[in-house]
Amino acid sequence: MTIDTQAVRKAILTPVVITSLIVGLLVGVITFGIVLRPDVTSMGNSQYNRPYPMPHQYWATTDEFYMFASGGQQGGFYVYGIPSMKYLSEIPIFATDQAWGWTPENPEVRNMFTNPWTGEIVERGDTHHPSMSRTDGVYDGRWIFINDKMYGRVARVGLDTFRADEVVWMPNITGGVHGFSVGPNTELAVLNIEHEQVPDQVIQEHLGIEVDRINGPYVAGFNGIAIDGLPGGDGTMEVAWQVWGPWHHDMARIGWGVSDGWIINTSYNSERALSAVPMFGREYDYLYFWNIASIEKAIADGKYVTTEQAPDVAVISWKDVEVYMTKIPLNPHGLDISPTGKYILTSGKATTLIVAVDMDMVLEAIESSDFQGEELEVPILTTDSVRAATMDLGLGPTHIEFDNNGFAYVGFFVDSDAKTVPLGGPYIEKHGMEPWKVVDVLPAHYSIGHISIPGGDSAQPYGKYFIAMNKLAKDTFLPHGPLITESHELFSIDEQPAVLIDQMALGPETHYSQGIPVSMITPNVRGVYTLPAETEPPRVEYDYENQVTDVYMDVVRSWFTPDMFTVPQGWQVNIHMTSQEQAMDITHGLAVDNYNVNTSIDPGEIKTIEFIADKDGVHWFYCMWFCSELHMEMRGRMIVIPQDEWNAEYEWSPS
Repeated sequence: MTIDTQAVRKAILTPVVITSLIVGLLVGVITFGIVLRPDVTSMGNSQYNRPYPMPHQYWATTDEFYMFASGGQQGGFYVYGIPSMKYLSEIPIFATDQAWGWTPENPEVRNMFTNPWTGEIVERGDTHHPSMSRTDGVYDGRWIFINDKMYGRVARVGLDTFRADEVVWMPNITGGVHGFSVGPNTELAVLNIEHEQVPDQVIQEHLGIEVDRINGPYVAGFNGIAIDGLPGGDGTMEVAWQVWGPWHHDMARIGWGVSDGWIINTSYNSERALSAVPMFGREYDYLYFWNIASIEKAIADGKYVTTEQAPDVAVISWKDVEVYMTKIPLNPHGLDISPTGKYILTSGKATTLIVAVDMDMVLEAIESSDFQGEELEVPILTTDSVRAATMDLGLGPTHIEFDNNGFAYVGFFVDSDAKTVPLGGPYIEKHGMEPWKVVDVLPAHYSIGHISIPGGDSAQPYGKYFIAMNKLAKDTFLPHGPLITESHELFSIDEQPAVLIDQMALGPETHYSQGIPVSMITPNVRGVYTLPAETEPPRVEYDYENQVTDVYMDVVRSWFTPDMFTVPQGWQVNIHMTSQEQAMDITHGLAVDNYNVNTSIDPGEIKTIEFIADKDGVHWFYCMWFCSELHMEMRGRMIVIPQDEWNAEYEWSPS
C-alpha cells in the first residue's frame, strides 16, 4: 500500500499544537464537555434488568467473567464480575492492606516486600499491566502476573486463592518498569525498562556507552523472566536476562501465531531526551522487533556480562541480538497483537493516528533486507513495506483491544470515546466490511485511559463485552470530595451500535485489566484451606538464648487458645496461628492493642505473625471480624513484663 506521508506529517501534533490542545481540552471538558456529551441510551432491555424480588445467588449464577483490574497506586488488583459490575474483592500485592490480611508482620508477606539487595521493607507499589497465564496463546486460568512500576517488580497471583504467591525484583535498575507481557505458553515474560538508567559500570563498558549521569543520554532495555509455566509447573519466576540498548521501552508484547518468537515493544522517547518537551522533537518514534532465539544464542555464545548485584543474570547488548525497527506515529502508547498474531496495532497518543503493522510483511522485509537506513546499528524497516494501514481516527488514541468477530477497538483520551474498526486480511470473512474504517463510536464518561475485552490480548478473545476504564468520572456519581473515583463503563458489543449497559465506580487508579470466563476460575477457587492431618498443639515456648517467645495458637469461633500468654519486654513474639475453621466465609483476625499488629486468617489457614514486644503492660488481642454473635468476646491477653522483673514463674503454662 502507499502511505501519504504529507498527510501523516500534518496529522502529527507539534509542541505548539500540543500546548493549544491541552488548554482547549481543559476548557472544553470542564466548561462544556459535561453538557455537550452525546446522549447514550441504556439498553432498557429486560435481559439486563434486575429481577424483583432479588433471588439469592442471582449474581453468582449470572456473571460470565471475572475482571482483574490493576490498581495502580492501590498496589494490587480490584476484582469484579461482568456483566453485574459488582465489586468482589481486592488482591493486595505491593502495598499493605490489613482488610485483606496483607501485612508485613506476616513473614511471607514481609519477604515479598523486602528489597533483596538492601533489606528495605517497601510497602508501596504502582501496578500497571496484568497478564494471564496461557497455553498456546489462550488463557488457562492458573495465574495472573502483574508489574510494579515504582520498584521494578513482578508478582504472580494464584487464581485458586486470589493471593500473591511470589514477587521477583529486577536487578541493575532503580525501578521505572512499564510494559509487561507473558508469552503464549507461560515460559517467558518480558518487562520493559521505561525510565532510562545510569547502569553499573560493567554494563556501560559492555554496551560501549559512557553515560553522563547529569547530561545523559541514559540507556535502558527490557528484562526476560523465565517462568516454570508449562503444564505441571508451579509458576516459579526467575530473572534470566536483560537486553540493554540506547532506548527506553514503553509497551511490550510477546508474539504468538504469525508473530511467534518475537518480542515487540515501543519507545515514545526515541529522541533520548531528559524532559518532556524534547520528547516531541521528531515526527515519529519506533516499534521494535527482537528475535527471542537470537537472545538465547547470545547467551549460549557467551556474549554477555553479569554484575555483582546479579551474578546469575546475563546482561546482553542490543548489538549482539537480532533486532529491527519501523517508524510509527509520535509518542506511541497502545501496542496490541491481533488474535492470529498477524497485525500489530499501535497508536500515537500525540497524534490522531493508529497504524496496523502486518507481521507477514515484516518477516518478508527482513528476509529481503528491505530497509530504509539504520539508527545506532539497528536496521529500519521500510515503512510502506510493513504497514497494512494508517488510520486517522481521533484525538489522543491510547490502547487497542480485539474481539472474537474481527474488530479492533481503540480508546481515545481526548475524544472521550472508543472507536470500532474492522480488521483486514483474513478477518474480512468474519465481518464482511471494508477494513480500517470506523464503524461504531462508544462515548465514554470521561477520557478513556485503558480498555478491556475479555481475552482481548490473546489468541482467543471471548468478546461480548467492552469495558471503558475512564480516567475522569466528573459528574457521573454522587459528589464525594475533590479526589474523585474512577469510572468503568460496560458495553454490549454483540450488536452494532454497541450499547451501554452499566457504569461502576472503582477506586484509583486502574490501568490495564483482564477478563476471563468464570468457568475457568470458579471450579478451582478454594473456599477453605485444607488442614493437615495433625496441627501444632496450642502452647507457648520460650527461647532465652535468642529472646524469642513462640505462641502456637488455635483460632476458632469464638476463642483463641491460648487466650493468654506472657513475654519479657523487648523479646520477639512469633504467633503461629492455625484456623480450625472449615466453614466457608468464616475469616478471623488478630489485632493487638497499642501494637502495630493487625492481620486476618482465612478458614483452615496456617499463618505466622512476628513483632517485638517493646511496650510493657497488659495488651488485649482480639478478632476484628464479626465472625459470630460472640465476636466481641473473642479476645485474649498478651502480658509484657519488664525484663528486670521477669522470672521463670511468669512463663505460660496450660493451667
